[in-house]
Amino acid sequence: MNTVAPSAAETKGHTPLCRVALVGPAGRREFRELISWLCEHEDIRVSDEFSDIETALQHPDRLAESQLTVVLQSYSDQYAAPAIDQLIGQTLFQRLLCCYGAWCESDGRNRTLWPDALRVPVRLAQSVIELELPGIGAEADPIPPTAARDEIFAHRLIDVPAGTRLRELNAVIIGPDRVIRRTVNATLKELGMRTISLPLIVVNPRTAIRPQETPRGPIHMVLHDLDPYGSAISESLQAARQMFPSAKIFGLATMPDSGLTAEIDDEHLDDVVPKLDLQHGLQWKLTQHFS
Repeated sequence: MNTVAPSAAETKGHTPLCRVALVGPAGRREFRELISWLCEHEDIRVSDEFSDIETALQHPDRLAESQLTVVLQSYSDQYAAPAIDQLIGQTLFQRLLCCYGAWCESDGRNRTLWPDALRVPVRLAQSVIELELPGIGAEADPIPPTAARDEIFAHRLIDVPAGTRLRELNAVIIGPDRVIRRTVNATLKELGMRTISLPLIVVNPRTAIRPQETPRGPIHMVLHDLDPYGSAISESLQAARQMFPSAKIFGLATMPDSGLTAEIDDEHLDDVVPKLDLQHGLQWKLTQHFS
């Protein structure tokens, strides 16, 4: 993929707001969705692409022209600490994000190469970059690498306006884990959504499944726990689709980037929300689909 080609917005005479430098294995499948999104976004121009951090550091002038540097990391210790520290120093007055794949999920616990403020799982990279665009346009200072976790959480929390359409929606949370259902229920209610909590739907072959509706109208969204994925989860998903035919079906999973992606391919879900980033991830997915 030629990511340095002019974007669609530029061909229409629109000047992108943010110039992005890509660092790392942009051709890997795990980063395909993020790269496509970056190339198609009307306010983003992928201006440079480097194979690794060492190569990027050899071109300080080109890095300085980018408002955002995105590092793609596929596995732990892919980049050496001195190179990371030098890149952080080089981009101190710009924005820098390390977007990591599934194999790097535990790095925050057993490695300290990247500050927390500069790390984001690739599944949430789009939402975090989208949140940074207004600050880039306003030439605001980026969040410092030394920011504490509570500061990072507050910085990345999506603010849902009171008038958003989310407050008009009905949702059903389905799953075997009562604690997960209660947590998701609380998160949705904070957004103003009206919710119903159900255990897994057990299918009786002798009883036909009929569409269901609440006194407040149809169900707009089903959020179904996918853990542990198996026949019971699959049957419950199918039943939910029949019970709430007009609803969008979202999965909820601990590791949506691992082998689960292939397992649930036939379920035709509208999206999958990561449990590890529930507050941020759920709001981002909902605003994408419903706002």
